[in-house]
Amino acid sequence: MAGTINSLGIGSGVLTSDVIDKLKKNEKDVIVKPIENKIELQKQKSQSLDLLKSLLTSFRANAKALDDDALYQSRTVDGSNDGVSVSAQDGVAVQSFRISDTRLALKNVFQSGHFNSRNATVAQGDGTMSITIDSQTFDIDYTATTTLDELKTKINDVAGEKVEAKILQVGDNDYTMVLTSKETGESQNITVSDSAVGSLDAGLYRTRDSIEGGAFSAASDTVASGSGSMTLTVNGTDYTINYDTSTTLQSLVDDINNTVGSDVASIHQSASGEYRLVVESTSQWEDDTLKIVDNDGALDSKITSYTQNDFNDEIQKASDAKFKYNGIEITRSSNTIDDLIVGVTIELKQENASSNISIKQDVSAVSEEMQSFVDNYNSLMSQIDKMTLADTEENKVGLFNGDNSIRGIGREITKIVTSFSNDGFSLSQFGINISQDGVMSFNSAQFEKKFNEDPKAAELFLSGGSTVNESGNVVTHDGVFTKLADTMDNLTGANGTINTIITGNEKEGKNLEESHKRALALLNSRYDTMTARFIEYDAIISKLNNQFSVLQQQIEMAINGKD
Repeated sequence: MAGTINSLGIGSGVLTSDVIDKLKKNEKDVIVKPIENKIELQKQKSQSLDLLKSLLTSFRANAKALDDDALYQSRTVDGSNDGVSVSAQDGVAVQSFRISDTRLALKNVFQSGHFNSRNATVAQGDGTMSITIDSQTFDIDYTATTTLDELKTKINDVAGEKVEAKILQVGDNDYTMVLTSKETGESQNITVSDSAVGSLDAGLYRTRDSIEGGAFSAASDTVASGSGSMTLTVNGTDYTINYDTSTTLQSLVDDINNTVGSDVASIHQSASGEYRLVVESTSQWEDDTLKIVDNDGALDSKITSYTQNDFNDEIQKASDAKFKYNGIEITRSSNTIDDLIVGVTIELKQENASSNISIKQDVSAVSEEMQSFVDNYNSLMSQIDKMTLADTEENKVGLFNGDNSIRGIGREITKIVTSFSNDGFSLSQFGINISQDGVMSFNSAQFEKKFNEDPKAAELFLSGGSTVNESGNVVTHDGVFTKLADTMDNLTGANGTINTIITGNEKEGKNLEESHKRALALLNSRYDTMTARFIEYDAIISKLNNQFSVLQQQIEMAINGKD
């Protein structure tokens, strides 16, 4: 206000600043307040529309999910047990099969001979130890100073991708090396050999008990000073081999193998040029009977004074997995089989196990999404009802009462969810029902029962798909949720109904704000001018009052002077 008005009029005190303020307030209530009320109503509408859009967006997400083929690809597996476990990827064909008569795939496990410490040397000279597995050969060099522990490290460094070497202490001053294949299957059997001129401890590479004779300078050296015979006992069987002064180390090896009928005898040539007779048992297990006896005493003592070598013990032979699939025998190198049925993994866990497997559609995933759809439908319709309410008895009116565009959203959605397909399907058959009050409910048990009657037909009704008619033509079907998802896209899209309403409401709100500013500015200007004028009038009247007061004094003095 431009100034303060004390009193207007001759001492009346009627037109004060309070009076002008009251006049201004009354005029503001008539002109400005209605606009402010409309602005407040517009804000409430904006909040209500934002909530409606949020609910429409959530409902749209439900429709999209129920229209998505991926939702119907989820699978469950019944029948897995402690012996057989089966898993299925999404989209695998629904099916049943039987797994029986299981034999597990095994790794190959070898145990070496025995050493008195980890630091015991494993050879008398230089050479190469070769490990062959799965058609691959790994060469490990050694020297006369290589220890058992060092050899283990070298094996793991060179062949670690296929074989694992460990050292076990099995007793006091008793150590052994264990070689284990990294994978299962018959191709994983391990073969260990020494180089032709190597001197590796026989307990590291021989798979049978053996005896090793003394050193000769050449394979052509003779082995007897006269004629006679020797008895070789192998795996409990005695074999007689004759000899004479012309028998050489090589011919003795040949005679032994011919007599036994197996290549049990060989010559081991060391790096230092020594040649030794080696005879192995025919058994891969321990052979306490293995020995050579000179019957006539004419054999070279280097043949009869032999060293007994423990065999490299095959603790577990590598083997393939075997089982029957619907009565058909199947062989695989692993206990995990993922190449028999596309998208299905079978894991064998126990010997002689069996299981009846059933791969089914995971209806629970669809059912859970359906329940979410129902919940969001009820929230959405409740909001639309509040916005468009017209209850004359209770004298309650919604913010958008009479707005057919808002009410039309609800009608359009309800029309789709209560429709029938060309095949006579409806959501009510799948456990979805709407009461007289417009509240939707869901019966999951009814849904799962109806869905499982014909999963293909159910999926076609719900999310659509393609079929081939009698003429061989491909026919595309829109599912109920395909139609609903398209409708929700139209409603919530950039140019959709809800965004059009929101844009119109925002525009109206901006217009009201401008009107409010103009009305308030006009009112303030009018009363600022009025206040300025009243101040001028007040000054004039005050001056006249002062003049009247002087005149009144003069009159009173004149009257008093006559007296």
